[in-house]
Amino acid sequence: MNSKLLLEKIKKTIAEFETDGEAESIAFLILEDQFQISRMDVLVEKEIETSKSIDEKLDSILSELKSGIPIQHILGKVEFYGRQFLVNPNVLIPRRETEELVHLILENHPDLSEQMVVDIGTGSGIIPITIAKERKHCEVYAVDISSSALATAKRNAQLNHANINFIQADILEEELELPKSNIWVSNPPYVLEKEKAEMQPKVFEHEPSNALFVPDHDALIFYERISMLAFKHLVSGGELYFEINEQFGREVKKIMEDKGFQDVKVMRDMQGKNRFVYGRR
Repeated sequence: MNSKLLLEKIKKTIAEFETDGEAESIAFLILEDQFQISRMDVLVEKEIETSKSIDEKLDSILSELKSGIPIQHILGKVEFYGRQFLVNPNVLIPRRETEELVHLILENHPDLSEQMVVDIGTGSGIIPITIAKERKHCEVYAVDISSSALATAKRNAQLNHANINFIQADILEEELELPKSNIWVSNPPYVLEKEKAEMQPKVFEHEPSNALFVPDHDALIFYERISMLAFKHLVSGGELYFEINEQFGREVKKIMEDKGFQDVKVMRDMQGKNRFVYGRR
């Protein structure tokens, strides 16, 4: 079969329940991951062999997609900052905004030799593992309340040959025993409960709710707590980085300033939304 025709066939099916743009992205993921058909193969309309087993595998994937299972969970992995990471229902599927957050940290710190980095709410471990791989010779800690998430993060560290210190803790209730650090980073839960009605069911039905949602009446609980802990554990001049709900840039900035942070900045993501806040101890 012509690879371009196969792409169009897959896109047409997915477009029944996804937007056109999303359908194309998912179709390419399926071709590349499951059938080793690259974008270049499609561009040159490479002929490929089909078989009953290939058709059955494709039908199974499309059926799971139609039922609402995210493509990342069907494939069991996702690319982040040029590396492969395992994902499952115990961890959030990485968003592009988080990739931008990591890039911001790396851009601001070309050299992290002999420095300590702490990630709070690590999930699949994408943030600490990427920093450890991109900036050699720094010591990296990753904290999460979920043993299931940490199991996934540890597996990702092994697969990516990254040396990470993992800690299971409830940061809202427990004090953390950590060395003085140079950077703290967190992408904590920040979606309001009332925003669930605007979300696609495949997100809140297949991703851990405790990593997504915060109560409407206490939306900034994690920013308050993490800012307090970070100020205590950061060295003088150390920095705290947050990913945030776009509604709360001003509020998170004020929290950090009230805790003692200086030069606090709110930054927009590539879509022009307030998405990151960071400051210096």
